[in-house]
Amino acid sequence: MLRRLFGAGVIAGVVLVGVSAPSAVAQDDPVTMTIGLMQDMSSPNVTVGYLVPEFEVWNLQYATLTSKAADDFSTIPGLAESWVESNGGLTYAYTLREGLLWSDGTPLTADDIAYTINRSRDEEWYNHFSTVENLDAVVIDDRTVEITSSVPDPKLPTMDVYIVPKHIYEPISFDDLESYEALDGVSSGPYSLTEWRSGQDWTMVKNPLYFGRDNGIDRLVFRVFSNADAMVAALQRGEIDAAHNFNASSVEQLENDSNITVVAGLQGGFTELALNGMAGGIGDGNPALQNIDVRHAIFHAIDRNVLFDRVALGLGSIGTTLSPSADPTWIPDLGDGAFAYDPARSAELLEGAGYIDSDGDGIRETPDGEPFVLRYIIRSESTDAAPIAEFITGWLEAVGIGTETTVMDDTQLYDVSVAGEYDMFAWGWTPYVDPDPMLSYFTCDQVTYDADEAGYNDANWCDPAYDELYLQQKVELDPVKRREIVAEMLRFFNTNSTYLVLLQDPDLQAYRTDRFEGWLQQPAETGPVLFTNSSPTYESLTVIGTEPTLISEDTTEGTTAAGDDTATGDTAAPGDTAATGDTAAPGDAVIAPAPDGTDGSGDADDGGSNTGLIVGIIAAVLVLGGGGFFLAKRRGSVDDRE
Repeated sequence: MLRRLFGAGVIAGVVLVGVSAPSAVAQDDPVTMTIGLMQDMSSPNVTVGYLVPEFEVWNLQYATLTSKAADDFSTIPGLAESWVESNGGLTYAYTLREGLLWSDGTPLTADDIAYTINRSRDEEWYNHFSTVENLDAVVIDDRTVEITSSVPDPKLPTMDVYIVPKHIYEPISFDDLESYEALDGVSSGPYSLTEWRSGQDWTMVKNPLYFGRDNGIDRLVFRVFSNADAMVAALQRGEIDAAHNFNASSVEQLENDSNITVVAGLQGGFTELALNGMAGGIGDGNPALQNIDVRHAIFHAIDRNVLFDRVALGLGSIGTTLSPSADPTWIPDLGDGAFAYDPARSAELLEGAGYIDSDGDGIRETPDGEPFVLRYIIRSESTDAAPIAEFITGWLEAVGIGTETTVMDDTQLYDVSVAGEYDMFAWGWTPYVDPDPMLSYFTCDQVTYDADEAGYNDANWCDPAYDELYLQQKVELDPVKRREIVAEMLRFFNTNSTYLVLLQDPDLQAYRTDRFEGWLQQPAETGPVLFTNSSPTYESLTVIGTEPTLISEDTTEGTTAAGDDTATGDTAAPGDTAATGDTAAPGDAVIAPAPDGTDGSGDADDGGSNTGLIVGIIAAVLVLGGGGFFLAKRRGSVDDRE
């Protein structure tokens, strides 16, 4: 997952890095698309990066074994053109497309797949481990890899971890991997990273050996802004083609521009208030926060309706509980457990816990007689952090809780959260499609007990009862039963943890309509067009005034078994993890669609990517591979911090 670092600022200092990688075919006037954003990368190294921006880079540079449809996240072919189930659903054999090459000309084979899965499992790579933890990959031949899970795995046959080039990574030892700059530029996706100027921009160029569609765009430039209003102005002047994560106050201004389309895309991202539960035994959090009544008093003191109206300006939705998936249907109805704004209840809980304003100065004293004052860290790299803090500190003061505020950038805040040296902060996450990774971050295994071995659990809270439910959902193959377990987990988390989810955040994006067409939302109609789970928009774009280039000759062999409806493109119900929506019978192969948009039998495919909205684009456009993003907390965190 990703730590949401959406809205984040830039990393101090400028580092110019060059990448040795094949460039696009030389042209007199190469076509460049420029995308503005408010957050720099933390690292292009797929084993350590954690912010939203690098997930977009990885989606474009490293294809995955299977990918996700733009419409509904259903599983579709990526590097693999088909797969066959056996061993009661524990084993899948994946057949790769024929003739796959890395951008440096090295063949991409099943050996790269097995190498990535097995090494990332053994070394517990942050952005791979939740998927590969129980998997073992064996090479059958150059185009076939067999993957077996040691336990029932509801995520299979989806295999969306980023596949790395073995010939590049194998010489890098485990000890050196974390410091590896990952600037080799070797790509299996449509673009290769060629330059990164930290704090300014990064550039990706077309991979001429990519197996998919050529969209006619030779170069992508991601330009980092430190001021959202300046980014909006650049978009209106035509200096950039798209903008990501600007202020809600700019929406109306952009909607009045006839050459610009605005998207408020939802993909599960949320902003939370985190309290230090001190579960790690490290740090100096206020011990009052270990008292569940004090935590509930804080939660009841906060009016999320006001934050939604006054800070989010009515965009997105009011927060409820942890959002574990880009699919919102995983969030349960909390009933009476939603912590409605109730300052009287807040005061009652504080009084009952022994926090009383004995000297009449407006700030309560702890049972030990000390003023009850909490440290509140404000993110400097978010336009919403300061107004959220202003409201929350005011509400807390109204019920007798004092605050001391400190402003930090995201790097500082990450270090402080790992060390447990905080009382409160507001940050956010953007989850993967499958809920397992997001849920895993708050298990006891992910609590940081040593600052040098940081876990994902920035809530600094855990509970064996939550862990037990997590293990149950992890191996539950019945989708209905699994949803029931996840719902129970989320209700438990909402009541017992140190998180109050404030807002369900939209990704505010805008793009110009005068140079490129075919912008694609993921999921359809409600999602953003950029920085999505698998970044399919790039595959569907066309330069206005040019003819789209179709995918080269299809390499798919075979047809679906008689009577089975497993051709890629069939729509899955939200949250389903079966290949292309429907589960194939044991032994049946899931087949990639033919280039004419049929399933190979001549019948038109009615699902998959949202190509019906794209003039001139074939219905079976292959979606770019991509693991999850953003632990992109959408922290661009280890998982997904924003």
